[in-house]
Amino acid sequence: MTSGAVATTATGPRVPRPRRTGPRPVQRHPVDLVRVVLGLAVLGLGFLVAQRGRLPVLERDVFQLVNDLPATVFPLVWVVMQLGNAVAVPALAAVAALTRRFRMARDLLVSGLLAYATADLVKSVVQRERPSGLLVAVNYPEGPVAGLGFVSGHSAVAAALATAAVPYLSRRGRRWAWALAWTVALSRVYVGAHLPLDVIGGLAVGWAIGSLVHWVFGVPRREVSTDRVGQLLERFGLPVRDLRPASVRARGSHPFEAVDERGRRLYVKFLEPDRLERDWLYRLWRLLAVRDVKDADAVAPLGRQAEHEAVAAMTARERGVSTPPVLLARGTERGALVVQEYVTGRGLDELPAGELTRDLLARVWQQVALLREARLAHHDLEASSVLVDAGRKPWVVDFGNAQTGADDDALAGDVAELMASLALRVDPALVAGCAIDVLGPDPVAAALPGLTPLSLTAATRAGIREDRSRLESLRGVIRRRLDLPDPSRPEYGPPPAAARLAVAAGSALVLVGVPLLAGVPTLLDSVERGGWRWLGAALALAVLARAATAAAALLTVDRRLALGRTYGATAVAEAASLLHGGEGWRRSAARFLERAGVSPEESRRAVDRFVAGAIVAAVLVAVVTLVLALVEGRLGGWRTPEALVPAVALGLGAWVLVLAGQWLARRADTGPHARRQVGRVLRTGLTAPRRTPELWGAQLGWTVAGVALEGAALAAAVHAVGGSVPLLVTATVYGALHLLWSVLPATSAPGAAEVALVLALTTLGVPLADACAAALVFRGLVFWVPALLGALLSGRFEHHVGA
Repeated sequence: MTSGAVATTATGPRVPRPRRTGPRPVQRHPVDLVRVVLGLAVLGLGFLVAQRGRLPVLERDVFQLVNDLPATVFPLVWVVMQLGNAVAVPALAAVAALTRRFRMARDLLVSGLLAYATADLVKSVVQRERPSGLLVAVNYPEGPVAGLGFVSGHSAVAAALATAAVPYLSRRGRRWAWALAWTVALSRVYVGAHLPLDVIGGLAVGWAIGSLVHWVFGVPRREVSTDRVGQLLERFGLPVRDLRPASVRARGSHPFEAVDERGRRLYVKFLEPDRLERDWLYRLWRLLAVRDVKDADAVAPLGRQAEHEAVAAMTARERGVSTPPVLLARGTERGALVVQEYVTGRGLDELPAGELTRDLLARVWQQVALLREARLAHHDLEASSVLVDAGRKPWVVDFGNAQTGADDDALAGDVAELMASLALRVDPALVAGCAIDVLGPDPVAAALPGLTPLSLTAATRAGIREDRSRLESLRGVIRRRLDLPDPSRPEYGPPPAAARLAVAAGSALVLVGVPLLAGVPTLLDSVERGGWRWLGAALALAVLARAATAAAALLTVDRRLALGRTYGATAVAEAASLLHGGEGWRRSAARFLERAGVSPEESRRAVDRFVAGAIVAAVLVAVVTLVLALVEGRLGGWRTPEALVPAVALGLGAWVLVLAGQWLARRADTGPHARRQVGRVLRTGLTAPRRTPELWGAQLGWTVAGVALEGAALAAAVHAVGGSVPLLVTATVYGALHLLWSVLPATSAPGAAEVALVLALTTLGVPLADACAAALVFRGLVFWVPALLGALLSGRFEHHVGA
């Protein structure tokens, strides 16, 4: 994907830069960090299973299936297995260095040695036996193997080497690298050295380490020879001469220029099969982060991608947009070409600021207006995607990511991208004024939520990092011109020190007092007895519950919001509730929606809809699980709570301190105080205009899922500390507590919530120490940890997440 058809000087075409003979430039992809996180997640899940000390039936069956393979394959397996040996690391690095692939040699050496050391460290922590130590019948083609099992060092080294080598190999070479890595892993099972979980953990470790090395050092950008491009052009019926690389920036493509048989200058765009946009992890990250995937056809065959770009460009040209004619669009599995006539001009990003006049910007925005009339979203409309020729005529180029028949959000994204990109070059007031004058106020207002770094292209984000004030100034100018409220206005007056001290004292009292209530040694024994796998399950369920809650919040407004942003907003709201109570939670949630472009009044209605859904969902979960528990005969064994008087005294003391701090903060608050009435909230939330039953049902479904998952997390937390309460009974009690907290938010404040959980669990028959430990674990997962993360995010939330 290029940033423009061509870049030239003011007097004529720029002389192209010669082919680079030195080291290729490196690039870092954030998706490598996603791979690191996923690798660590797989390792963590394997750790939880390995900690059980028992061998699952499935793992036993898979082990025996591989371990029982005939002995005739052992010589071949043994040879391949040496690729996971520690000696293979310097050997392969030396081979890469001898072939003058020094970066590859460095990555192989660092990744392999780190994987070997990490595997040894994990083994010493987990202490899982080899297959023979878990009472499994083992065949040993090369004799018994001593030591520990989880994780497999050979698998970790092989996966790290494969991951390190991938950016330097062809597509076929990459497939062979990973095939060999998996063969090494299976060979360790075949020789009886490891169980399947051991090798999966090892592969995850190696994958994570290799990805981390790529992110730290970067990976070189692939280059394409002119001979290869010339052969493709000849094959597709467009022979050319003077083919050479074009001197323009490109991310997912390789630009060339040439002259055809008729003497026309051509711009040739080569699409490579391994562009970043084709990576499914990158696409998932974009979807979660900003609910947008820039290139919808990136995973399509290359020929289809080329044809898609050509169709978009020709559609734009037919609708009056100035864009170069398309001469060829064709491709194979190994590469594709898009050829257009060469336009002599400079990109808007190359023009001096003095040449970016109001008249020129007005012409540029007229081109954008034509794109909007055609419902054609460019999806990469930064300043470099608009060329200006000698006659000061703007040309829109690079339709590789374009979408025909686009929705309003996609069209608004183009306006946001171009405004942000231009604001880095000229006065933001001039950019916003020209856009409003040409497009009108509504399209510019709709683009406001897109003026946030994560929604913009990498090139624009890089410019914003150099001067963050430009984007903030642009947002401020637009709000002032359109008379929109500024969501960066102070949400609360500065709370006095006494308020902070009271809340901190109440929080500390409950976090310290609950363990003392049960006796610290007894509580620690409960945690040790329960097992890490249940604690991991509680963590996973709590994360999924918050994701379901965020998904429900997405459905409260008629605007496209990203799940990742909304997830973070829920954590920020939890942090606000700690010092400002339920009103702080509501204001924080409403302010997030305002930053996404929702009006203040509609934001308050959306929060009411969310709270109404939480109340109804809590009722449904409590009633349904109660009925099921009665049918199955699970209710029984109720008893008087242990340590009732000390627990109530502790809870009241902490609760009063927290409420006193919130009252002091409210006294210093300069914002409007809206009295919250449950009846009004339910009426507003359940009878909102233009809310279809399907939309309301989807919101309620996700909210019910969130409450149910939190109930399951509570049950897992009880099991994690050695307690045992039926899941249905736990969900019933939690549904009732959640209903109380939703109707009366003050009862969910620190002190009251923790002690309520302790009393409820001891009433169900959970020993006091187990109940205290479970309450702390559960509240830590669903409130304290999110509130801490929200406090860390709140200071930068508007810049990185809000508009």
